[in-house]
Formats: sequence, C-alpha cells, structure tokens
Amino acid sequence: MKQLTLESLTSSKLAKVATSLFMKSTKGELLTNVDRFLRERFIYSSETIETLQYPDYMLSGLEVSGRLVGDCDDISTLHAALLVALGFKVRFVAIRSLRENVNFDHVYLEVNHNGEWVMYDITLPLGTKIEYFGRIAIQV
Repeated sequence: MKQLTLESLTSSKLAKVATSLFMKSTKGELLTNVDRFLRERFIYSSETIETLQYPDYMLSGLEVSGRLVGDCDDISTLHAALLVALGFKVRFVAIRSLRENVNFDHVYLEVNHNGEWVMYDITLPLGTKIEYFGRIAIQV
C-alpha cells in the first residue's frame, strides 16, 4: 500500500483531483474537503479474493461511473495518495478487530495534523471509535 501510494504521486488524474480540492483551503479545511469528496463517492465492496487497486484505477472508475468502488485498503490507499500529494504526513493502520482472528482485517489512515495523529476511516461514519485487539502502523 505504501509503494502504491508513492507511485501514484506521478498520476495526472490524482493531481487533477488533489488540485480541485486544494482551492484556497487551510490544512483543516483541506482534510475536510478530501474526506467529504471520498465519502460522497465511495461505495464499499467486499472482495472474495483480496486485490489492491491502484489509486489511478479507482479514479478511472470515478470517471466512468461517478463512483469509487473498493474495500478498506483500496480507499485508504487512494486517500493516502491524495493527502501525501497535498503535503500531509499519513500512516496506514491495520487492525485485528476480533480477538480470535490472527490476521489483520481492516485498514484505515491516520493523518498528522497539528502534531497529532488523527484517525480517518472513509468506510465508517465520522466520529466512529474503533476497538481492536492488534494494531500496526506504517508511515508513508
């Protein structure tokens, strides 16, 4: 996910979307703009076979259908790419939500804003608190 995020920074599609969200915004407004943009267009789709979509691929879907379709790692990778392109420090957080699960089963982002790491999970309603039994964070 980290590598896909970094590779996508050369994408003209990503640059176009990031630029449209940037319009004279403070850092806080920018975070809100990106969050709103993704939430308004994202449709969660669980995968029977786990694949990771490139941000450019998801943005192509947006051009075709007006929607971003994927699961938590897909939207987190696109979210990270947009925020890194806009100058934010981000990290992926993978969690185990069930004690009996030995595998990580969910991914979301944390964004460094004003020196604090703030959770952003496009797959859940704003303000949702996540309980977990294992966690790993990887900074981009």
